[in-house]
Amino acid sequence: MKNYIKNNKKGLFLSSLGVMLLIVMLLLYHQHINQKFLVSTISTFDTKTNVAESKKVLSEEELVNIYLNSNRDVIDFFANVFQIDTDVLIEQLKLDYAQIDLLNTENLEYNLSEYLLDLEDREEDLFDNSLNPCQDDKEYMLALLMYFSNIYDNVDFSIAAAIAEIESGYRSSSMLKKNNIFGGMSKGSLIRYKNIEYGILRYVKLLSSGYFGKGLTTVEAIGRVYNPTFNENGEKIAKPSWVANVTKAISNYSDMDQSIDIAEVKSLKNIKNKLELNSKFP
Repeated sequence: MKNYIKNNKKGLFLSSLGVMLLIVMLLLYHQHINQKFLVSTISTFDTKTNVAESKKVLSEEELVNIYLNSNRDVIDFFANVFQIDTDVLIEQLKLDYAQIDLLNTENLEYNLSEYLLDLEDREEDLFDNSLNPCQDDKEYMLALLMYFSNIYDNVDFSIAAAIAEIESGYRSSSMLKKNNIFGGMSKGSLIRYKNIEYGILRYVKLLSSGYFGKGLTTVEAIGRVYNPTFNENGEKIAKPSWVANVTKAISNYSDMDQSIDIAEVKSLKNIKNKLELNSKFP
């Protein structure tokens, strides 16, 4: 036997090498098959998972939460305007979303404004009505006028801005103290609004429902109610000097770009002169 191995050593070595190579190839092939099976299994699992996820239907509560979160900037802004805690407002919207058709609205700002005006009447205790005198400049007030005129879009911004210029000049301390830029009166006194944002919203809302909404769309037609007098025949007319001044002021605003959003309005908020202005409003 020893002689056989000695004489055939080379052949036996080659045979052993061949067997070892065959074993290695079989092991590699087996590993490859297992990997393919694993990948196939994972892919199938992922596909089934994705299909399951795509078939999941969100509840109305989940849809409302998504909608409110995606519009948080607008909600925060209106909460500040009406001086209601944002979290309280969100909880109210969750309760009333079906009533105001929140998920189907095409104009959130308009619906939110109208909703809050109504909520104030129903749930006054939810709101802080303390006075915060205006500490902002004309540019910010015009931005608010523009923004709210886009929401109540039957209002002509240039007319609204011109009337405010004639009535307050955007700087009358007695009027800014009450956040009233348009000279609105009640029982012989200037109407007091809790903040400048709220005061300008109320002004635009008044123009929308009380003037433009009733077909009073020219300075003369508005003036017959806003600033009336009587002519020599005893007929009620707009005060001529008021009409002339407002008409002249319109040219300052008629060419302004009126596209504006919440981010732009907020960027113009100006409290640089807070201490100085506070000294004027003891």
